[in-house]
Amino acid sequence: MKKLLLFYVFVISMLSIAYGQPSQTSTGDSLLIISLENDWAKAMIKKDQKVCSQLLASDFFYTENEKMYTRDEVLQSVLSTSETIIKAYNEGMQVHLFDNTGIVTGWLTVVGKGADGGFKRKYRFTDIWFNRNDNWQLIAAQDYLMPLN
Repeated sequence: MKKLLLFYVFVISMLSIAYGQPSQTSTGDSLLIISLENDWAKAMIKKDQKVCSQLLASDFFYTENEKMYTRDEVLQSVLSTSETIIKAYNEGMQVHLFDNTGIVTGWLTVVGKGADGGFKRKYRFTDIWFNRNDNWQLIAAQDYLMPLN
């Protein structure tokens, strides 16, 4: 009876490890991806071309509302001098890992100044990260610009 009970405890433990709890690698990858998301927000403020270029894969594409953009169009927009980003930050991020793919959902708030004066934009986003040779890069992103009252 004790052997049978120990066997069941062992099986349940193994199942919870396999299906119910993240491994050390997935936890580490989730934290790394959140850090990379925050690096993107900081790079927007600094207009850091090096960081922006490193984070976006060569085949990256982006959708905002009804429009699609290439990697080069996104970099040009982020690095342009037509707007000054004063503050950019993420909130409510959740990472969903599937092997070498990470899907992040969250909110990005961007505060700045442009030709028409100050602005505050809040985006609901879904970003897709892919791990190539131990290097996480953003391969696709979709944002919805939340209307502010």
